[in-house]
Amino acid sequence: MVNKSNLLLVLTCLIGILFPFITNAQQKVDPTFGVGNQNGNLTPHEIIAGVILIVTGIIFCFFGRRVYRLTLFLIGFYVGTIIAWIILFNGQQGGIVKGAASETIVLVVSLAIGFVVGLLFMCCSTIAIWVLGALGGYTLAMFILAFRSGGVIHSNAGRIIFIVVLTVLGLLLACFFKNTLVILATAFIGAYAIILGIDLFVRTGFAQSVRTFMTSHDIPYETNRNVYLMLGGMIILFIIGTIFQFRYHKNEFGPVAGSVRPETGKRRFHLPWRNRHNAV
Repeated sequence: MVNKSNLLLVLTCLIGILFPFITNAQQKVDPTFGVGNQNGNLTPHEIIAGVILIVTGIIFCFFGRRVYRLTLFLIGFYVGTIIAWIILFNGQQGGIVKGAASETIVLVVSLAIGFVVGLLFMCCSTIAIWVLGALGGYTLAMFILAFRSGGVIHSNAGRIIFIVVLTVLGLLLACFFKNTLVILATAFIGAYAIILGIDLFVRTGFAQSVRTFMTSHDIPYETNRNVYLMLGGMIILFIIGTIFQFRYHKNEFGPVAGSVRPETGKRRFHLPWRNRHNAV
């Protein structure tokens, strides 16, 4: 069972993340998410989204196989947030979600849904691994498409087919190569999240690919030297993360010794920085 104090800590962190969004909307400051927006001032939304992407990306890229339950949570968090954001952002562009604070609503709801889905995935490890493979394939598709202005594949139908094929391929690989795929997928997804988070600050234009490939609206995406540097940096991070995990995280992905209560047979909940081997 989840320890109440740990759950309270997580909820407190979530409130701390969402508070700037609420105050920003109340002050009637433009609360745009700002993905790939190279004009205007850096908004609180960009700052917080960038920090979340960088921090979770580092955890995924270098410790994905080590922190079992946190990895399960982040898989669900990423998937829930992505799906919610796609639906809400398209609804916003279509006029379904309206109002001065519509951008705030889109981001806050997306993060909240991601948080809930993340908690659910902590109880569904097998499904989480399959979804991790699918998410890895999806991220690979997004990465490949970003190598050309407007996307390597320009038609929306072609992009959808390409993304679906790689997503299904990743899911199938997760069914047969669990431990190896956990390292490769977390390192790759983590590297993508780190670079995407950094780009929300430096604004090379790479993050604009997210809006271009994840929505049904005609949003321009242009490559340049800086974008290719970001893509190259992602490859380097992926290689370093993969080598690091293969070198230092050789244990099989799953609950470690000491994570199950011998008297009840129920699994303990541990935050990733606690020493599980010394747990009583």
